[in-house]
Amino acid sequence: MEKSEKDAVLKQREASVLEKEKQARDNHLAIEAEKNKLVEQEKQIRSYRQMIETEKHKLTERERSIVIAEQKRDAGFADERAALNNELRDKRNQAEADISNIRARKLSELEDESAKLKATRLDDIANSENLERERVRAEIAKEREAWVNQQDDARKKLNAERTDFERQRGALSALQSEVEGRKVELESAERVLERKEQRLEQQWQRRNEQLQDEVEEKLGERRKSLEAAEATFRAENTRLREALNIQTGLVSAFEQLKQQLGGKEPAEILRALNSQADELKRLREELATRPTEEMRERYLALESDARNQKTRAEELERQLATNEAAIAEIGDLRRQGSELSAENKSLAQRASIFEGAANEAQAELNRLRAPYERPAEAEARYKEIEMPHISVDKVKQQPVKSEIDEMTWLTGIGNACDTYGLHFNPRILKAFHTALKTAEWSPLTVLAGVSGTGKSELPRLYSHFGGIYFEPLSVQPNWDSQESMLGFFNSIDNKFDSQPVLRFLAQSQQPWSNDYPGLQDAVCLVLLDEMNLAHPELYFAEFLSKLELRRGRKGNDVPFIPVKIGAGMKPYELSLGRNVLWTGTMNQDETTKSLSDKVLDRSIIINFPRPTELKRRLKLAPLDGKNRGPALHKTSWQSWLAQGSNFSDYQISPFKKFIEGINASLAVTGRALGHRIWQSIEYYMANYPDVRAAQQTSDQDALDRAMHVAFEDQLVQKVMPKLRGIDTRGKSKTECLDKIRGQIVTGIGSNSFNLAEDFDLACDLGYGQFIWQSANYLNIGDTCLDESRPMTALASDENDDPHPLFMNAETDEAKRLKAWSAKTHEQRNELSRKLEDNAKAERIRPKP
Repeated sequence: MEKSEKDAVLKQREASVLEKEKQARDNHLAIEAEKNKLVEQEKQIRSYRQMIETEKHKLTERERSIVIAEQKRDAGFADERAALNNELRDKRNQAEADISNIRARKLSELEDESAKLKATRLDDIANSENLERERVRAEIAKEREAWVNQQDDARKKLNAERTDFERQRGALSALQSEVEGRKVELESAERVLERKEQRLEQQWQRRNEQLQDEVEEKLGERRKSLEAAEATFRAENTRLREALNIQTGLVSAFEQLKQQLGGKEPAEILRALNSQADELKRLREELATRPTEEMRERYLALESDARNQKTRAEELERQLATNEAAIAEIGDLRRQGSELSAENKSLAQRASIFEGAANEAQAELNRLRAPYERPAEAEARYKEIEMPHISVDKVKQQPVKSEIDEMTWLTGIGNACDTYGLHFNPRILKAFHTALKTAEWSPLTVLAGVSGTGKSELPRLYSHFGGIYFEPLSVQPNWDSQESMLGFFNSIDNKFDSQPVLRFLAQSQQPWSNDYPGLQDAVCLVLLDEMNLAHPELYFAEFLSKLELRRGRKGNDVPFIPVKIGAGMKPYELSLGRNVLWTGTMNQDETTKSLSDKVLDRSIIINFPRPTELKRRLKLAPLDGKNRGPALHKTSWQSWLAQGSNFSDYQISPFKKFIEGINASLAVTGRALGHRIWQSIEYYMANYPDVRAAQQTSDQDALDRAMHVAFEDQLVQKVMPKLRGIDTRGKSKTECLDKIRGQIVTGIGSNSFNLAEDFDLACDLGYGQFIWQSANYLNIGDTCLDESRPMTALASDENDDPHPLFMNAETDEAKRLKAWSAKTHEQRNELSRKLEDNAKAERIRPKP
């Protein structure tokens, strides 16, 4: 009865499972139909995208034709402008003021006309683009509304199907729970049966052992009884034999006995006796083999118990077979449940795939819609980048063109630094100034040395007192890309987070207007403070490569850095104008990274000397608008630049041969100095202030001394860093380093270089490798700005009035007198001598 009930329950469950499978197949067919609908919609979207691409191609062709027309239009103006520039260049020395006015007037007329034409053309293009944009937006809005409705319907269907799936999943879970409960019951029954079987087996074993003991005991008793019977039988046999002997003895009397027995034959009597003897023997054998009555009863009881145990075992086997059938049935149900669960999962995966396809189609639609909706957003991000970093209050007016003497300007910076309370070695000041001038060959100037020697202060004070706009940038150890320095697109807030240096660089390339403080005509300086906390090759690599591309280009033809402002948007083109100078500072400790050859080749490394005397600073003067120098115009800066090497072969040949000698010594170590190193050295020497001053005065002795000093600087700044890592022992020392040291000691001509001490330190302090980290040669002669002339007192001690050339560009007379009165008599005498020498070098007579 129980088995039939179980079969009925299992059939009902099987019918419900089949019904659920049918429902799942129906749902699968519905999902397939929905998938076909989505495929059709995808085809429609793809065709619509092709139509948009066609329209986009048409717009691109129209823009290209407009650009070609503008280029053709601008070509005539370019020719006219070139002719005008040639004419102005020819007449510049004769009537510079008149030509400037004519150029300004012509340029303004051309710019007005070009602006009018461009504005008219841009208005037409904007109107046509607006009309086309409105039409496309209307069509996209309709398509989007239809697509949203279809998507809502599909989502509702999917939600309903998901609800059915969840309901079916719940029923299946309930069935699975019931099956699991039944399985638990069966497992418990199996465990009970197993325990019973174990107990029965143990009882059977114990019973067998008992039976064996009893059988052995009975056999022992039987053996004893049989031995006793055998002894009895033997005694009886002996007795019977004796009796037979007696009877044989009595044969003679047999006849008499026969006669007495009725006259029978003796043979008959013997046969009767033999038969009786055989019967006796049989009886004896039966008696010997027949068990006792107690043993027969015990045997019958054991046989009955064995039959009962066998019947119980057969019943247990039948129950085990029933349980195995139930377990197999449960396994089938479990397998069917797992199959249904897997099918349910596959259906859910397909539903998620369809939903993902719908999302991808929506994303594709958004991407196709982006070219028509994002120009305004991109323009807003451009404007955010171009927001002025330096406000109008700080940029009070644009730089004004003026003729400024380079030596006077540089001397004023040195004096202002001394007044401020920081003294810089004059050679370091000139080296820093010259390194910035050689940005075409070495775009990055790196200041290295002991912490606290003024590496970060020098660019700041140089910019402040020189009228250069300054932007410090603290490098972080986690910078690993250009975005870390400039900024990145914040996808969470959907905006571009621009860093201050990016806004400063963008402002430096914008023209000045009353509404916008553009710094296109100003000189700007960016400081990468602690630049080797991270690898410059990661965050500054593209800058180094693009800055080098400016070499040889003219005018405003400069490369740009593409700044990514968001996916699908045109990057912001950050121009790398020549009015922006780059410098950096670096320390040498365990937290920093060493510079690679790529950075070294494109940089000038200026090492600050170890302080030999610690100087006091009695007061801290503020840096504000009162002591800031007037804004430096980029034309004034560019007028100080040598456009190429202006040395004769006779003048430059000794220095070139010196570098070639070092290059030959480096061949032993597998190193070499490239063409760029020598070209940068020659360009540095041509731009050195003392070299330019000596060339203007045609003073050959001063030119030789200045070239020697500039070349010595370049040996330290460009050549010695390339020797880093050379082994200071063995063949590398004897055939490379010792030869280079011999060249340094011998020098060029009769002038040696003061680098032997620093060279020995680089060999001794590098733990077996050459590492240049000192600048002790600069401590020699740190007494005046111009080391090539002896120090003499030209001004009298009694003269308390400022020298006529002292801060002659300062309009505040009280400030001029205060700065002069703050100096001692010795400082006044030294400063007067310097001003006299500079005036003589520049052929400027001092005021009476």
